[in-house]
Amino acid sequence: MVDRNPRHARTDPLIRVEGLSKGYTYGRWDRHKRVAAITELSFEINAGETLALVGASASGKSTVARCVTRLERPDSGRICFDGIDIAQLGRRDLAPFRPKIQIIFQDAVTSINPRFTAAQAIDEPLRIQGRSQSERRIIAENLMGEVLLSPAWLSRPVMEFSGGQQQRLAIARALATCPQLLVLDEALSGLDLSTQAQITNLLVGLQKSHGLTYLLISHDLTHASQMADAVAVMSHGRIVEQGSSDRVFSTPQHEETKKLITALDSVKSAFVRSAGAFA
Repeated sequence: MVDRNPRHARTDPLIRVEGLSKGYTYGRWDRHKRVAAITELSFEINAGETLALVGASASGKSTVARCVTRLERPDSGRICFDGIDIAQLGRRDLAPFRPKIQIIFQDAVTSINPRFTAAQAIDEPLRIQGRSQSERRIIAENLMGEVLLSPAWLSRPVMEFSGGQQQRLAIARALATCPQLLVLDEALSGLDLSTQAQITNLLVGLQKSHGLTYLLISHDLTHASQMADAVAVMSHGRIVEQGSSDRVFSTPQHEETKKLITALDSVKSAFVRSAGAFA
């Protein structure tokens, strides 16, 4: 039997980011100001593993997501995917890499036309790949089952799904291209705690069954503690601490990491108190 888990198939990182920087220009053309969003970031993710990129709002996490997926071109640095630097590739040269790197946003409808049915949402990337209609239907039905949605709902409009169901549909759509890397950009935020737990379990299961590599981007260390093999902490556009999840959570070195862990502990304590009040 073929082992689909790349942890056992390779030891080199699937993705290696080196010296990544990106800035934006604000203001009028005659009074513009250049602001650095991320500066000299470096990290790597082994195939089949999860790196959690965590930090407060406006720390630059989503800019990293958009650069790694090449929705935006970085100003400088390298993004080596499977040994190929894709950081400065043009549109045509990037085309073979697009199916291999997918992103799931916080708001699922951001990546799905709200006028689509579930079938159309999953079908779109498959049509771009040139799959036949019958093949697309079979794949869509299988993917709905994998994300625990009924294949009978394929004809249902996307906007009739709940928030958690829409996120499951976004995951199915992302899986349609058989990616190697999934970037989860606050993909669990905005969902209630029960749905977050369900989606987390789903993602963990899909990672094992598909041999996926995850870049988990979040401001919430809860998700990182549940899913990540390694953690990188961001502050003001820079990575200030990174290491294995066990090491970062047990012996944090940077003040930003300590603040995030303190906030996590406070949330857990508040949850326990509220649960006790209704016991």
